[in-house]
Amino acid sequence: MEQMKKQIRRALGALLLCAMTLPCAGAVNWGLWYGNGVNQPPSGEDSVQTLSQYGAYYMGSAADKVLYLTFDCGYENGNTAKILDTLKKHHVPAAFFVVGHYLDAAPALVRRMAAEGHLVCNHSAQHPNMTRVSRARFVSELESLQTQYTALTGRRLSPFFRPPEGAYTHESLRWAQQLGYHTTLWSVAYADWDPAAQPTYASARKTLHSRVHNGAIILLHAVSSTNAAILDSLLTEWKTQGYTFAALSALPGLPQPTVSALPNPAPFTVAGQPVVPTAFLIEGNNYIKLRDAAQMLTGTEKQFAVSYDAATGAVGLHPGQAYEALGTELTGVRDAAVVQAAPGASQITRDGTPLSLTAYLIDGENYIKLRDLAQALDCGVSYDSATRSVGLEPSQPYSEETV
Repeated sequence: MEQMKKQIRRALGALLLCAMTLPCAGAVNWGLWYGNGVNQPPSGEDSVQTLSQYGAYYMGSAADKVLYLTFDCGYENGNTAKILDTLKKHHVPAAFFVVGHYLDAAPALVRRMAAEGHLVCNHSAQHPNMTRVSRARFVSELESLQTQYTALTGRRLSPFFRPPEGAYTHESLRWAQQLGYHTTLWSVAYADWDPAAQPTYASARKTLHSRVHNGAIILLHAVSSTNAAILDSLLTEWKTQGYTFAALSALPGLPQPTVSALPNPAPFTVAGQPVVPTAFLIEGNNYIKLRDAAQMLTGTEKQFAVSYDAATGAVGLHPGQAYEALGTELTGVRDAAVVQAAPGASQITRDGTPLSLTAYLIDGENYIKLRDLAQALDCGVSYDSATRSVGLEPSQPYSEETV
């Protein structure tokens, strides 16, 4: 009898171990079928429609000639700095999916990713196969990485999660969604992850060029020396083919998609005197930090104060009043590849009267379209196409012809 009890205990133990380590029912290991033709979206283990029920993605819109560049970062292999240099050169946004080890091993690179405008995203703390963990472990993996990243950078991770090994269940997709994450798979990838077996430059370029397609979410591994070497030419060639690049935060279907904002190094002057605002180009238009503009115009005929209603999110402009500086104004051109701009203040008023101004939010600050702001203040604007310099002329009225 005692021997039978031991056998039962061993059997129960074995069953428990299997339950803890084997994939649960419905486990998916993400894979792609590229049989739809060259430069056509591949078929995945789940459809776009099925994934969308969980706020998950493997590609954007096939109708848009837009690419979403992403990198998985399990450990540092000496290639990420070059990748970041190339992205900055081309003003291309990317998403970096990091794990806990990477945050510990390469903190300076992680800070650089964020500072240069890229999305730093969740790839779990310890990189387990998520089809083999409990909900409690799943939550812990994502939340502990968030805590670690915030301690390192003072920021929050972007709300995109890539399951390790591409392994998921529909239940784990729901868990990620409940935590505020969009599970993000991919539609373009190739065998680039083994540093000891790197593809040749020619074969890598051939594979990627044949697989790229409208709306592609491209997965590359930052450990790959081949990726670091060919990225410059890839971006150049894809741009030549008519592709543009967007951040994951601009994916269709998101509640508040972002737009890309390029740091604008153009010289600025006020009444002929040089100033150094933080400005961006968004869809070809100049946007300037609102508080920079207020500081720049202080002491002129067009000075104005700024108020903010935290309850409503409304911003008020008060012409003629002195601006009270916060000490964060006029810090100069942002050293970034490209940053993401979200919809700005819900309402902007001039002495209580609503204005029709185009505003975006970048790093918690409102940026206003320069043309709109100048018109609201009746302030002259000049532009020198030869030097690409922008001038505010407080003594002159606003005119459409000068912008």
